[in-house]
Amino acid sequence: MAQQIVQIGLIVVALALPIAMWVFSVAAQRGRVPQLRGLPVLDALQGQLGRGIETGRPAHISIGSGSIAGEDTLVTLAGASIVDGLAQEAADTGASPTVTVADGTAMVLAQDMLRRPHTRRGDISGYDPLDVQLLGMQPVQYAVGAMEFLEHLHPISNVMIGSFGPEAGLIAEAGAKQGLTQVAGSTDARALSVLYPSVEHVLVGEEVFAAPAYLDRRAGQLARLRAQDLARAILIIVILLAALLRTLIG
Repeated sequence: MAQQIVQIGLIVVALALPIAMWVFSVAAQRGRVPQLRGLPVLDALQGQLGRGIETGRPAHISIGSGSIAGEDTLVTLAGASIVDGLAQEAADTGASPTVTVADGTAMVLAQDMLRRPHTRRGDISGYDPLDVQLLGMQPVQYAVGAMEFLEHLHPISNVMIGSFGPEAGLIAEAGAKQGLTQVAGSTDARALSVLYPSVEHVLVGEEVFAAPAYLDRRAGQLARLRAQDLARAILIIVILLAALLRTLIG
């Protein structure tokens, strides 16, 4: 009986998720924007490009060593969405961030996200594909390359959100030595364990996937976030019911 409830719950979630996304998207387009709880980490992220204009130093954004064709696809896309969320501000101010990656597919994706605002304006003269750099094809190689890159780039801030492992500590330590404002986010426990000691602002787990909605407040992003919350609530109720039935029935 309990197993059947779980199966029914999964079916309900699968059916409700696309419907909920459509309903919430329409609501957001009509101005019904949900009240999101504060994330101080993202408050630190916003305005970094403006500070870059004042100092003449770009922000550095790392989306990690993942690709968009592997088991770390989702977290890599979440990191790339940070680039997308800042791309419009970069195009408006002319202070494009420098993005570093460790995979060719991620490089193409990041370049496309930086180019989109310029394309929409009909003028791509302000877009530079070299704002995205491929520093290595393996996690440790990438981390070493990022350390040297930070040393020579002297950025205003170091943003690391994406697919990372223990090698993230090397990049974070390099940023800490330069006294950079650092923002990091990962779903990997090994990465989080080395990021906490040297990074003041850290996104943990699901906060990584929620970050894009906080940054750009697009209807689609907000709808996706609310639909995920709804699906999570349904699953929690189903699990509690299944556990209760298993306890009562034995």
